[in-house]
Amino acid sequence: MRAFVAIDLSGPEADAFLDLQERMAVGRAVPVSNLHLTLAFLDEQPEDLLQALHEELEDLRHPAFELGFKGVDLFGGVRTRALAVLAEPDPVLRDLQAAVKRCLHRVGIASASRRWRPHVTLSRLKDGGQSPERLQAAISRGATAQIGPLDVMQFSLFRSTLTPSGAVHEVLCDYPLLSFENEGFEDG
Repeated sequence: MRAFVAIDLSGPEADAFLDLQERMAVGRAVPVSNLHLTLAFLDEQPEDLLQALHEELEDLRHPAFELGFKGVDLFGGVRTRALAVLAEPDPVLRDLQAAVKRCLHRVGIASASRRWRPHVTLSRLKDGGQSPERLQAAISRGATAQIGPLDVMQFSLFRSTLTPSGAVHEVLCDYPLLSFENEGFEDG
């Protein structure tokens, strides 16, 4: 099964991402149901490994946090494939991603070795489908874009099914993050 671990952003917070998508007006817009920030892409994995990962992720204890987004960039290397809004640097987000990677390692799932750049993909680009001038104009329009801060209260394990019209993402399980209440802290 093709899978990934991510922060789902397809709920009420999606409106801000959809507004930015509309402002960018380039490429094929990512559907609202696919808006997420990937913590780890797992590629194809057997179900028994995903079950073991699920058990590890259930035991992961990590604090809830706020996350902001600022600016846009192109992703995909030499062959630009996506326009995305960038997550602002956040040590708690980086710690969560590192904790997820440790869970992957414990169950024997190899993760990508390339540098992790937290982002939310807004649109997909076809090779040669957009002129460099149009892409640069979109980046300029999004240079000062800001979203959030958003409350991140959980992350999820997703299945990704490839179809001729694009990937279809389905949440397999949600993993709540610890709020002050369930960490044993009390107000005052």
